[in-house]
Amino acid sequence: MPEFAAASAVARGFGFEPVIRLAGGRAVAYDQTCLIVDLMAPLKFYGDHIAAFEAGAGCFREVLGDLGLDARVGPVVGEYCAGDHSVNARGQVKVVGIAQRAMHSARLLTACIVLEKPERLRPVVDAVYGAMKLDWSPSSLGSIRGEGVQGTVDEIVHALVTGLQQRHSEWAFPRVTHTDDARA
Repeated sequence: MPEFAAASAVARGFGFEPVIRLAGGRAVAYDQTCLIVDLMAPLKFYGDHIAAFEAGAGCFREVLGDLGLDARVGPVVGEYCAGDHSVNARGQVKVVGIAQRAMHSARLLTACIVLEKPERLRPVVDAVYGAMKLDWSPSSLGSIRGEGVQGTVDEIVHALVTGLQQRHSEWAFPRVTHTDDARA
């Protein structure tokens, strides 16, 4: 985008170093209150990126549901880096942003999960989106803690990682139904 240089300068002003994410997507602010999760799967397991987004988003929704969140897949009004496969809480605030990149023989699905209350992130995203002339609503950025999940950050991360480990094989190795099997 032509506004990238101005947005980068704004981010640096907040102490955030701009980087271009391998998975792509719009601007996102990460800090020590976020958990970044990268999931890999062989490219051949998904016919297209939509199927991979659906499977990955479903995996995150289930894990967050295990933590007690009313987790749903879909965009919320005014969210940053808007996408049909964002994971939100209550249909009101985005708590997980998902992007992906297909490479030679593998697919990378990257998720940013906001763990702590996002007060530090909102002004950064607001200023960067302003510089990029993108619309967003600061109230759309939520967090796991803001949705009432209890425990230390380490305990929350452990629960998320454990839940994803249990479900990753389902995400990475989806059940394939062949037409011959379906008719039997």
